[in-house]
Amino acid sequence: MTVKKIYIIVSIIILTILLFFFVKDKRERDLTQRGEYVIERIELFRKKNHRLPKDLNEIDIMEEENSNALYYDIRNDTSYTVSFIMSIDYNKTYYSDTKKWENGYRDIK
Repeated sequence: MTVKKIYIIVSIIILTILLFFFVKDKRERDLTQRGEYVIERIELFRKKNHRLPKDLNEIDIMEEENSNALYYDIRNDTSYTVSFIMSIDYNKTYYSDTKKWENGYRDIK
């Protein structure tokens, strides 16, 4: 194999890896941004109705069943999570008890 072919193969591999990370990070930013909108709607609903919405439909957000779905889960009377799946072993979750996005899943404090 010539040196030129090796450079081309290495360049293609590097570009593929960079593209993968760019697309992954963009998807995570987009889903986090959508999640922030959902959280804002949940908090407005809670302020107005003095309770958490039963599901996303109650705040006029259509629940999706695809790879970009956001999951809303009521944990108790005052706490909830909003999460999305990035890969089979990685998800990002917003916890209302800390008001922060965290990697993975944990119990409410």
